[in-house]
Amino acid sequence: MSILSFEAEKELTQSVLSRVDKLVESKVEQSREFPYKKKADLKRELSINEAYYKKLVIAGLREVILEEGDKTVWVSKKQLEQIMDQLAE
Repeated sequence: MSILSFEAEKELTQSVLSRVDKLVESKVEQSREFPYKKKADLKRELSINEAYYKKLVIAGLREVILEEGDKTVWVSKKQLEQIMDQLAE
């Protein structure tokens, strides 16, 4: 004899599976690398001076500011490298 009815057991199973799915999805989201890096960090990492950086912006590099009034500029490293490759050709 079961403590829970078949329907209650089925409901409980669905609830647990739903919560596990949400936890797994949350972990996957957290493990994804943020596609943007701070402008200053990228310039330092790639040894880019401000004059060359301005050429990259003119060539189409997008700068992202996440919040109004925030002075931190974010740049896609992938896009930056693509534009650098184009300019090098």
